[in-house]
Amino acid sequence: MTNPLAALGNYLQIDRSIALRAFLLALSAWLAFAIAAGLHVQNAYWAAMPVWVVAQASRGLLLERAFFRIIGTLLGAAGGFAILHIPGGPYLQLALLGLFIALSAGLTHVLPGVQGYAALLSGMTAAIIVIPSMLEPAGSLSLAMARLECTLIGVVVVTVVTGLLTPRAPHQALYDRLRCLSGDALRLAAQILENGTAGSAAEERRIIVQISEIEASAPLTLAGSFEGYRRLHDVNALVVGLLAIMSAALALRQRQMAGNEIAEHLRNVASRLKARDSSRQGVFPAPLETPGLERLSSALASLLEANDALLQPSSQRHGERRRERLAPHREWLLARRTGLLAGLATFAAAALGMASGSPAAMLGAMGVCIFAMVLGSMPLPQVIAPKMLAGALVGALFAVFYRFCIQPSTTTTPDLLLSMAPFLLLAGFARASPRTAIPSVDAIMCFLLASQAGTHAVASTAIILGDAATLFASALLVAGSFILLPRRAERQAEEAVGIIRRDLQRMIESPSSDDHAWHARAPRQILRLALHLGRARTLAERWPDGMLAVLNLGYGIEQLHSMGEAAAPALALLKGMADDPLLIAGRLCELATATSDTTLRALLLEVADNLEQSAGLLGFSARESAAKA
Repeated sequence: MTNPLAALGNYLQIDRSIALRAFLLALSAWLAFAIAAGLHVQNAYWAAMPVWVVAQASRGLLLERAFFRIIGTLLGAAGGFAILHIPGGPYLQLALLGLFIALSAGLTHVLPGVQGYAALLSGMTAAIIVIPSMLEPAGSLSLAMARLECTLIGVVVVTVVTGLLTPRAPHQALYDRLRCLSGDALRLAAQILENGTAGSAAEERRIIVQISEIEASAPLTLAGSFEGYRRLHDVNALVVGLLAIMSAALALRQRQMAGNEIAEHLRNVASRLKARDSSRQGVFPAPLETPGLERLSSALASLLEANDALLQPSSQRHGERRRERLAPHREWLLARRTGLLAGLATFAAAALGMASGSPAAMLGAMGVCIFAMVLGSMPLPQVIAPKMLAGALVGALFAVFYRFCIQPSTTTTPDLLLSMAPFLLLAGFARASPRTAIPSVDAIMCFLLASQAGTHAVASTAIILGDAATLFASALLVAGSFILLPRRAERQAEEAVGIIRRDLQRMIESPSSDDHAWHARAPRQILRLALHLGRARTLAERWPDGMLAVLNLGYGIEQLHSMGEAAAPALALLKGMADDPLLIAGRLCELATATSDTTLRALLLEVADNLEQSAGLLGFSARESAAKA
């Protein structure tokens, strides 16, 4: 007969290491709660909250999240306390809180890597301080201090208890994956040189998607150390080099300067990369150093330089090297939408709660703020929203059970600590299990908020049910909104294309001072576009043509600027390229035919070719693509 516990363990994918992690999480939460309760800190259950989100799979990420949680809590406490001391009445203060929440929520899509976590915690902390204080203004200072004390207790305890047994991040695995991908990109470049883009679309799509995924995950993998951030610069340089090599190979093919000797050289370099051979020899030999190869040679040199830096131990790194720059990933449009949603939702919920005078309604307003900020910070919140909703329901039900059946008998601190132990142990296993890790966070947070563990037992059934119901209702409202009105990856892809068009337009209209910024922004937008298309399941196979060609288009515009007045008619034509790329490409070819300057003629034909190849990207519309499917 099958052991039920063993069957449950198999279903939850719990092995010895996961069981140890579950026990450490539960122990951390219990110790943090015990310390706060022993010190008689107000709302001692807050001390257990950081445990479930600070604990991470790698030590560096754990340490960095702990640091930014403290920073975010300090900023949020300062902001919340300042808002409460601004004269003008409670509704003005709630409006200012909404602005603070909007700024914090928006920054989660602007600040890089784990830094956005500080913004998230800043907004949440301000809400936790301001909203309850609306009904009890005299307790605002003690509430702020209790929040800070509980956060410090929870962060320190979880860092100490789980830190030593948390493994280091797999830095080398990241470098190895990048090196292998570099070899694939060089082989693709060799194929383009020999055969053009025919038959290479699927491989190009795979490589660019993987580059975007690696670049997006690198800040989290390398978090927690100064050395990791230094190496992040090399990762970015390598990423830029990969895109530059593939686009430069396409440009050479267009100029009909491709040759088997160059392609064979790229394949040899690719083989050395896959074999972890750190010998350089990346710049082309002297017989191949012709004017059309400088860009490819420079990109290859930059890539190998970055690869060598990633292979070297930190003790062998000698000074700083020239690095290609990659613009930061900042989703400004998404930041504005997220900030507007979270700020308005917080203000509306808190204002209604204030008007009702109900503590349960104010608890629901805090829930609206927290759920809106957490889901709003995610790229596709509709994927997580159902799990969050399930977790909130489970947490609320457990809280009702605790307050009805257990809390009335917890008359002493030891009784309180014993009463919480089984719930925290269960939460530890739920958080550690791969199957329940995501909804368990919301379950334990809702349980702690709705259970009011450590406070006086409440005899009123209406209050107990009201607290749990309003907290779940806030989750239902926010999560349901994201489910019914999902964030579209297709729309985000369109926005990335729009930024590419805008940057090209700026290059055409402005002096060449913007050209250097283009070299940093264009690869970023290509990576951003690839990341969004990878998330859009309906568009993954309808990849817009011209991702590499659009990089070459930027180089062509830069060269046109360098030719002065002779290129002015071409630049004037290019101002209308977004409306009809194919038409403008044809007119550029006519200009090329009419000019006697052979250098300008070759450049115009090259720009026209790149514009024609980029037409699919420049005119990309997710809605039209989906309609055709």
